[in-house]
Formats: sequence, structure tokens, C-alpha cells
Amino acid sequence: MVDHRELLDSVTEALARAGFDTAPGASPLSIDRHPEGVAVGWSPGAEADGPPSGPVRAALSGAAALVLRDRGFLVTEAEEGELLVRCAEPVTAPPEPGAEAAPEQWWG
Repeated sequence: MVDHRELLDSVTEALARAGFDTAPGASPLSIDRHPEGVAVGWSPGAEADGPPSGPVRAALSGAAALVLRDRGFLVTEAEEGELLVRCAEPVTAPPEPGAEAAPEQWWG
């Protein structure tokens, strides 16, 4: 398994800055390594304030995905409602054939 430690730290920081409770153990939010990146989901819990269910879980997962996409991560849905977060590949557009720099314009 590839170690995605920096990605895990970046995802945790992004969600914490957005107001998600990312404290280990105290939160039903689960952020963990995955063979392809980082998995974000909800831990099953026995507490009364355990993981959200139904529409609340969908809304929170959607909000987390929005926050992470806004920070430049690739986010897809994985098994059992988890989010799979990966680093975005840098995108570079090749120069257009025959494209030259625009001539300098003088205003007088």
C-alpha cells in the first residue's frame, strides 16, 4: 500500500478548517488511508450522537466533498458511502501550434 501521509494530513486540515470535527476518537467522521488515496466516511458508533444516518449523512458527505474539491482534490464516491480522495494531477495545456506571444500594445 502506498503511504499517503501528506495527503491524509492535507485532507484532515482542509476538513478541520471547514468546521468538521476531525479529532481522532471523538468524532464519528473517519479519515483514513486507502490504497488509492484517503477514505473519508463515518465510523459506526454506539454513542447516542453516533454517525449521522440517511439524508443528514448524505448532506454532510456532500459538504465534505465540496470542501475537498474546492481545495483541489479529486473526490469520488467509494464503497458504503465513503469518499475517496486523491491528489489532482497537474494539468498543463500544450501550446497551440503557431501561437505566438501577443505583440506589445502602446497606448498614446
